[in-house]
Amino acid sequence: MATTQWLSSYRRRRQARHQQEEGQAQDQASQVSRCGGLLLLALAAAISPMGCRTSSPAPPVYEEKIRAHASLPQPQQHLSMHRQSPAIAPVEMTATANNAAAPNHTESDVYPVSFDSDALTTQAPARLLEAPLEEIQPKPLSMQDVLTAVQSSYPLLTSAYLGRDVALGENVTAWGDFDVKLKGESVSKPENYYKNYHNKLSVEKPLMAGGYLYGGYRVGRGYFPPWYGDEETNDGGEFAAGVGVPLLKGRAIDQRRSELFQAELERRRVEPEIRVQVIEFCRVASIYYWDWVAAGMSRRAQQDLLSLAEQRVQSIQKRIELGDLKQITRITNEQLIASRETKLIEAERKLQSAAIKLSLFFRDPIGEPLLPHDSLLPGDFPPPHLPSVEELDAAPSAAIAASPMLAELEWKARQLRIELDYAENSILPKLDAQLYASKDVGGPANVDRTKSPFELELGLYGEVPLQRRAALGKITSTEAKLQQLNAKRQFTTDKTVATVQDAISALQNAKERIYRAEQNVSLAEEALALARIQFNAGDIDVVELNIFEQSATDAQLTDISSKADFFKAVADYRAALNITP
Repeated sequence: MATTQWLSSYRRRRQARHQQEEGQAQDQASQVSRCGGLLLLALAAAISPMGCRTSSPAPPVYEEKIRAHASLPQPQQHLSMHRQSPAIAPVEMTATANNAAAPNHTESDVYPVSFDSDALTTQAPARLLEAPLEEIQPKPLSMQDVLTAVQSSYPLLTSAYLGRDVALGENVTAWGDFDVKLKGESVSKPENYYKNYHNKLSVEKPLMAGGYLYGGYRVGRGYFPPWYGDEETNDGGEFAAGVGVPLLKGRAIDQRRSELFQAELERRRVEPEIRVQVIEFCRVASIYYWDWVAAGMSRRAQQDLLSLAEQRVQSIQKRIELGDLKQITRITNEQLIASRETKLIEAERKLQSAAIKLSLFFRDPIGEPLLPHDSLLPGDFPPPHLPSVEELDAAPSAAIAASPMLAELEWKARQLRIELDYAENSILPKLDAQLYASKDVGGPANVDRTKSPFELELGLYGEVPLQRRAALGKITSTEAKLQQLNAKRQFTTDKTVATVQDAISALQNAKERIYRAEQNVSLAEEALALARIQFNAGDIDVVELNIFEQSATDAQLTDISSKADFFKAVADYRAALNITP
């Protein structure tokens, strides 16, 4: 009877203990589920923004605090970008730092080009080498053909286009500070008084709002000294998740976001920088083109002058035989031929020099210089036309509004303002809040079950340099840089207006010269026609006739020079107005 009572009591105690253990197991499972949920959320938040180079998330918008004493005045209108480059809107940033996700970049967004890539074929060089240039290039060679070649294959402009890739790479590098960091650790102590090992794997993701997310797993087995008891875990290990958030310093902006915002603005800044070079290279190419055209027409004038003396050889000889002219007339004419041949050689050399200079800009699709053939010379200059009075009056303000140099200075100012905001934020003391949760799973590590309960930890961490000289010095230098940019902008504006005024003056002066030169040509040709009649009648000799012929040729050369100067002034005028071909 006593044995039966004892067995019944034992069964009741065992059943009660079993029920208690089941309750603890259910509670433990619930806690593990909560901890696992936190870890999954942390991992999802950490991994979701990850992507390839062409799908990097766009930076959050950031609000700029404009200062009257340090900021630059805004341009009168938006910059008109290169006609073949994608328009890039100015960056508008507000303080919502949580907008980490953004639409993926397309190929045209990442690698915009300003030249015709279809022309860059590998079959073109062989064709260019086989066929004469005059068969490849339509006759005559126009200035637009040269400008097209400049924009598609001029090496220095190609180098400028690569600045986009440089800025893109720097932008991707700045995004690297927000990469998910995977950390691992494994330590074993097989030979020690406290024989143990512990392994650890964690994932950390910096947040665009500041701070970070953390998730990890660790396991520690063996015997641990009391002061390292935290390294010990239950048999199934420990899952942990946490988040750290800055409350003062680093809350609105930190170094990572400052570098990212500046790198994003750098991609915008490089566009007006490219446009400055496009305008300048096209201006120089236009001047070289008109020099080449003028040199060809000058050579033609010298050739015509030489032909006049050569055509008189037989007629002079007949008149000498008839006794109408003296023998010295033939010698004088031969002297004129030699002199004019010398001038023709000089004109030929100038044409060759002008063609060689033009070949630096006139290139084939793969970038090899093309020496323009003489057959590509146009027959004459196009009619010169001045812009209207209204266009000339509005030219200075239009040049300022479209100036890529002013736009570049504005992008630099935006970068400096972001740097100034970061410096001002650095004055604040560092105060970070941290939330950390962990839960061990599996069999208990000790009889006291010290590792089994769910753990939640909250903390505040502070730090502040008392002098704060680094931040104060950065503020001083950045404000001084902004003032420097303001002075540069003022000078650039003044220089733009002066350049436009000078180009307009050159245009009007060249137009007046053309009018006078054409009158001179007309009068010189009329005088030459009368001189030929008098020479044939024997009233004047060949020396006097040469004076009239040379005067007519000089008038033609002056007319050619005036027209060339006019169209070179047009190139300067378009460049002053920042007109992209």
